[in-house]
Amino acid sequence: MSVLSLRLKGPLPGRIDASPLLPQRLAGLNLREIAALPLRFGRGHVAAGELFDLSGSPGDTVELEGDGRLDFVGAGLDGGTIRVAGPVGHRAATGMSGGFLMVEGSTGLAAGAAMRGGVLTVGGDAGDGLGGALPGERAGMTGGRILVQGSCGDRVGERMRRGLIAVGGDAGAYAALHMNAGSLLIGGRPGATTGHGMRNGTILFRGEIDPLPGFADCGLNQLPFLSLLDRHLSGLDGVPPACRGLTGRARRWLGDRGFGGRGELLACP
Repeated sequence: MSVLSLRLKGPLPGRIDASPLLPQRLAGLNLREIAALPLRFGRGHVAAGELFDLSGSPGDTVELEGDGRLDFVGAGLDGGTIRVAGPVGHRAATGMSGGFLMVEGSTGLAAGAAMRGGVLTVGGDAGDGLGGALPGERAGMTGGRILVQGSCGDRVGERMRRGLIAVGGDAGAYAALHMNAGSLLIGGRPGATTGHGMRNGTILFRGEIDPLPGFADCGLNQLPFLSLLDRHLSGLDGVPPACRGLTGRARRWLGDRGFGGRGELLACP
Protein backbone atom coordinates (compact mmCIF):
# COMPACT_ATOMS: atom_id res chain seq x y z
CA MET A 1 0.00 0.00 0.00
CA SER A 2 1.35 3.41 -1.01
CA VAL A 3 1.04 6.12 1.64
CA LEU A 4 1.71 9.82 1.22
CA SER A 5 2.28 11.74 4.47
CA LEU A 6 1.87 15.49 4.89
CA ARG A 7 3.12 17.02 8.15
CA LEU A 8 2.62 20.67 9.00
CA LYS A 9 5.79 22.75 9.08
CA GLY A 10 4.27 25.16 11.56
CA PRO A 11 1.13 27.15 12.36
CA LEU A 12 -1.08 27.83 9.36
CA PRO A 13 -1.28 31.46 8.19
CA GLY A 14 -5.09 31.28 7.96
CA ARG A 15 -7.86 29.14 6.54
CA ILE A 16 -6.61 26.81 3.80
CA ASP A 17 -8.66 25.02 1.12
CA ALA A 18 -7.34 21.45 1.31
CA SER A 19 -9.71 19.99 -1.30
CA PRO A 20 -6.91 19.27 -3.83
CA LEU A 21 -5.25 16.82 -1.40
CA LEU A 22 -7.17 13.76 -2.61
CA PRO A 23 -5.55 10.36 -3.19
CA GLN A 24 -6.96 10.06 -6.70
CA ARG A 25 -5.57 13.45 -7.68
CA LEU A 26 -2.15 13.03 -6.09
CA ALA A 27 -1.51 9.46 -7.23
CA GLY A 28 -0.26 10.58 -10.65
CA LEU A 29 2.16 13.19 -9.27
CA ASN A 30 5.64 13.01 -7.77
CA LEU A 31 6.58 14.72 -4.50
CA ARG A 32 7.97 17.79 -6.25
CA GLU A 33 4.76 18.27 -8.21
CA ILE A 34 2.67 17.82 -5.08
CA ALA A 35 4.79 20.38 -3.22
CA ALA A 36 4.06 22.90 -5.98
CA LEU A 37 0.31 22.25 -5.88
CA PRO A 38 -1.55 25.53 -5.17
CA LEU A 39 -3.95 25.59 -2.22
CA ARG A 40 -6.39 28.45 -1.93
CA PHE A 41 -5.60 30.86 0.90
CA GLY A 42 -7.81 33.93 1.18
CA ARG A 43 -7.92 35.58 -2.23
CA GLY A 44 -4.71 33.95 -3.35
CA HIS A 45 -2.89 30.64 -3.19
CA VAL A 46 -0.03 29.04 -1.30
CA ALA A 47 2.03 26.07 -2.43
CA ALA A 48 1.45 22.84 -0.50
CA GLY A 49 5.21 22.53 0.05
CA GLU A 50 5.24 25.81 1.96
CA LEU A 51 2.84 24.38 4.53
CA PHE A 52 3.70 20.67 4.66
CA ASP A 53 6.70 18.36 4.78
CA LEU A 54 6.00 15.58 2.32
CA SER A 55 7.18 11.98 2.55
CA GLY A 56 6.24 8.53 1.29
CA SER A 57 4.75 7.55 -2.03
CA PRO A 58 1.55 8.90 -3.63
CA GLY A 59 -1.07 6.18 -3.96
CA ASP A 60 -4.37 5.16 -2.45
CA THR A 61 -3.78 6.62 1.05
CA VAL A 62 -3.04 10.14 2.30
CA GLU A 63 -2.02 10.78 5.91
CA LEU A 64 -2.54 14.38 6.91
CA GLU A 65 -1.65 16.29 10.05
CA GLY A 66 -4.84 18.08 10.98
CA ASP A 67 -5.63 21.65 11.95
CA GLY A 68 -8.94 23.40 12.60
CA ARG A 69 -8.15 25.84 9.76
CA LEU A 70 -7.87 23.15 7.08
CA ASP A 71 -11.18 23.38 5.22
CA PHE A 72 -12.69 21.06 2.56
CA VAL A 73 -10.58 18.06 3.61
CA GLY A 74 -11.85 15.10 1.57
CA ALA A 75 -14.38 17.22 -0.35
CA GLY A 76 -15.26 15.35 -3.54
CA LEU A 77 -13.43 12.20 -2.43
CA ASP A 78 -14.46 9.25 -4.64
CA GLY A 79 -11.97 6.58 -3.64
CA GLY A 80 -8.97 5.79 -1.48
CA THR A 81 -8.39 6.78 2.13
CA ILE A 82 -7.54 10.00 3.95
CA ARG A 83 -6.45 9.67 7.58
CA VAL A 84 -6.23 12.88 9.61
CA ALA A 85 -4.28 13.09 12.86
CA GLY A 86 -6.12 15.87 14.67
CA PRO A 87 -9.04 18.15 13.79
CA VAL A 88 -10.17 19.61 10.48
CA GLY A 89 -12.06 22.77 9.56
CA HIS A 90 -15.30 23.36 7.71
CA ARG A 91 -16.98 21.28 4.97
CA ALA A 92 -14.93 18.12 5.34
CA ALA A 93 -16.18 15.34 3.01
CA THR A 94 -18.72 17.59 1.27
CA GLY A 95 -19.88 15.96 -1.94
CA MET A 96 -17.96 12.80 -1.08
CA SER A 97 -19.04 9.79 -3.17
CA GLY A 98 -16.63 7.02 -2.17
CA GLY A 99 -13.60 6.07 -0.11
CA PHE A 100 -12.84 6.74 3.55
CA LEU A 101 -12.15 9.94 5.46
CA MET A 102 -11.07 9.20 9.03
CA VAL A 103 -10.65 12.22 11.31
CA GLU A 104 -9.17 11.56 14.74
CA GLY A 105 -10.29 14.94 16.10
CA SER A 106 -13.31 17.16 15.56
CA THR A 107 -14.81 18.69 12.41
CA GLY A 108 -16.19 22.14 11.71
CA LEU A 109 -19.36 23.18 9.91
CA ALA A 110 -21.15 21.09 7.27
CA ALA A 111 -19.05 17.93 7.48
CA GLY A 112 -20.45 15.37 5.06
CA ALA A 113 -22.93 17.85 3.57
CA ALA A 114 -24.33 16.66 0.22
CA MET A 115 -22.46 13.38 0.75
CA ARG A 116 -23.38 10.67 -1.80
CA GLY A 117 -21.29 7.70 -0.67
CA GLY A 118 -18.23 6.55 1.22
CA VAL A 119 -17.52 6.64 4.95
CA LEU A 120 -16.71 9.59 7.21
CA THR A 121 -15.61 8.81 10.77
CA VAL A 122 -15.05 11.53 13.38
CA GLY A 123 -13.27 10.79 16.64
CA GLY A 124 -14.37 14.03 18.32
CA ASP A 125 -17.34 16.36 17.86
CA ALA A 126 -18.94 17.70 14.68
CA GLY A 127 -20.27 21.21 14.05
CA ASP A 128 -23.59 22.40 12.62
CA GLY A 129 -24.97 20.95 9.40
CA LEU A 130 -23.50 17.45 9.70
CA GLY A 131 -24.67 15.39 6.71
CA GLY A 132 -27.03 18.20 5.76
CA ALA A 133 -27.74 20.39 2.77
CA LEU A 134 -25.37 22.98 1.37
CA PRO A 135 -26.68 26.57 1.12
CA GLY A 136 -29.18 26.85 -1.72
CA GLU A 137 -29.43 23.08 -2.23
CA ARG A 138 -32.69 21.14 -1.84
CA ALA A 139 -31.11 17.82 -0.84
CA GLY A 140 -28.72 16.92 1.92
CA MET A 141 -26.94 13.60 2.31
CA THR A 142 -28.01 11.00 -0.30
CA GLY A 143 -25.78 8.06 0.60
CA GLY A 144 -22.84 6.77 2.61
CA ARG A 145 -22.15 6.62 6.36
CA ILE A 146 -21.18 9.24 8.91
CA LEU A 147 -20.04 7.97 12.31
CA VAL A 148 -19.30 10.51 15.07
CA GLN A 149 -18.00 9.47 18.48
CA GLY A 150 -18.82 12.78 20.15
CA SER A 151 -21.68 15.27 19.86
CA CYS A 152 -22.87 17.35 16.92
CA GLY A 153 -24.34 20.80 16.39
CA ASP A 154 -27.64 21.96 14.92
CA ARG A 155 -29.39 20.64 11.79
CA VAL A 156 -27.73 17.24 11.57
CA GLY A 157 -29.27 15.32 8.65
CA GLU A 158 -31.10 18.34 7.24
CA ARG A 159 -32.99 17.32 4.05
CA MET A 160 -31.36 13.90 4.26
CA ARG A 161 -32.54 11.47 1.56
CA ARG A 162 -30.50 8.33 2.11
CA GLY A 163 -27.61 6.95 4.15
CA LEU A 164 -26.75 6.52 7.82
CA ILE A 165 -25.61 9.01 10.44
CA ALA A 166 -24.71 7.76 13.93
CA VAL A 167 -23.83 10.29 16.65
CA GLY A 168 -22.58 8.91 19.96
CA GLY A 169 -23.23 12.07 21.99
CA ASP A 170 -25.83 14.84 22.03
CA ALA A 171 -27.38 16.47 18.95
CA GLY A 172 -28.29 20.12 18.57
CA ALA A 173 -31.57 21.70 17.50
CA TYR A 174 -33.50 20.88 14.33
CA ALA A 175 -32.00 17.43 13.81
CA ALA A 176 -33.41 15.78 10.65
CA LEU A 177 -35.05 19.04 9.55
CA HIS A 178 -37.24 18.21 6.49
CA MET A 179 -35.76 14.72 6.35
CA ASN A 180 -36.99 12.63 3.39
CA ALA A 181 -35.32 9.25 3.99
CA GLY A 182 -32.32 7.62 5.63
CA SER A 183 -31.44 6.77 9.24
CA LEU A 184 -30.20 9.01 12.04
CA LEU A 185 -29.06 7.49 15.36
CA ILE A 186 -28.55 9.76 18.37
CA GLY A 187 -26.85 8.12 21.34
CA GLY A 188 -27.12 11.13 23.65
CA ARG A 189 -29.76 13.80 24.20
CA PRO A 190 -31.64 15.24 21.21
CA GLY A 191 -31.96 18.99 20.83
CA ALA A 192 -35.11 21.06 20.41
CA THR A 193 -37.46 20.66 17.45
CA THR A 194 -36.06 17.32 16.30
CA GLY A 195 -37.79 15.98 13.20
CA HIS A 196 -39.54 19.22 12.22
CA GLY A 197 -40.98 18.87 8.71
CA MET A 198 -39.91 15.22 8.50
CA ARG A 199 -41.57 13.32 5.62
CA ASN A 200 -39.91 9.92 5.82
CA GLY A 201 -36.92 8.13 7.31
CA THR A 202 -36.02 6.99 10.82
CA ILE A 203 -34.59 8.78 13.85
CA LEU A 204 -33.51 6.41 16.61
CA PHE A 205 -32.86 7.58 20.17
CA ARG A 206 -31.46 5.87 23.24
CA GLY A 207 -33.74 6.82 26.09
CA GLU A 208 -36.73 9.11 26.60
CA ILE A 209 -37.69 11.87 24.17
CA ASP A 210 -40.33 14.60 23.99
CA PRO A 211 -41.60 14.62 20.37
CA LEU A 212 -43.13 17.59 18.59
CA PRO A 213 -46.95 17.76 18.55
CA GLY A 214 -46.94 16.72 14.89
CA PHE A 215 -45.91 13.16 15.78
CA ALA A 216 -48.52 10.53 16.64
CA ASP A 217 -47.71 8.18 19.52
CA CYS A 218 -47.96 4.55 18.34
CA GLY A 219 -47.03 3.07 21.70
CA LEU A 220 -44.53 0.33 22.45
CA ASN A 221 -43.69 -1.91 19.52
CA GLN A 222 -41.70 -5.07 18.93
CA LEU A 223 -39.65 -4.29 15.82
CA PRO A 224 -37.50 -7.20 14.61
CA PHE A 225 -35.58 -5.01 12.17
CA LEU A 226 -33.88 -3.27 15.13
CA SER A 227 -32.06 -6.48 16.05
CA LEU A 228 -30.95 -6.82 12.44
CA LEU A 229 -29.80 -3.20 12.44
CA ASP A 230 -27.82 -3.78 15.63
CA ARG A 231 -26.14 -6.81 14.08
CA HIS A 232 -25.26 -4.73 11.04
CA LEU A 233 -23.85 -1.89 13.16
CA SER A 234 -21.78 -4.32 15.22
CA GLY A 235 -20.01 -5.38 12.05
CA LEU A 236 -18.95 -1.82 11.15
CA ASP A 237 -15.83 -0.03 12.36
CA GLY A 238 -16.26 3.30 14.10
CA VAL A 239 -19.89 3.00 15.25
CA PRO A 240 -20.25 4.85 18.60
CA PRO A 241 -20.85 2.47 21.53
CA ALA A 242 -23.98 4.42 22.53
CA CYS A 243 -25.56 3.51 19.19
CA ARG A 244 -25.11 -0.22 19.71
CA GLY A 245 -26.93 -2.78 21.84
CA LEU A 246 -30.33 -2.21 20.26
CA THR A 247 -33.13 -4.58 21.18
CA GLY A 248 -36.26 -5.20 19.16
CA ARG A 249 -38.44 -3.14 21.51
CA ALA A 250 -39.05 0.59 21.02
CA ARG A 251 -41.64 3.29 21.54
CA ARG A 252 -42.68 4.64 18.15
CA TRP A 253 -44.07 7.93 16.85
CA LEU A 254 -45.06 8.80 13.25
CA GLY A 255 -44.92 12.26 11.60
CA ASP A 256 -44.42 15.09 11.03
CA ARG A 257 -48.19 15.06 10.35
CA GLY A 258 -48.22 18.82 9.74
CA PHE A 259 -46.23 18.11 6.58
CA GLY A 260 -47.99 14.88 5.59
CA GLY A 261 -44.98 12.96 6.82
CA ARG A 262 -44.67 9.26 7.64
CA GLY A 263 -41.25 9.36 9.26
CA GLU A 264 -40.68 7.48 12.49
CA LEU A 265 -39.12 8.32 15.81
CA LEU A 266 -37.97 5.31 17.80
CA ALA A 267 -36.99 5.53 21.47
CA CYS A 268 -35.03 2.40 22.32
CA PRO A 269 -34.03 1.35 25.85
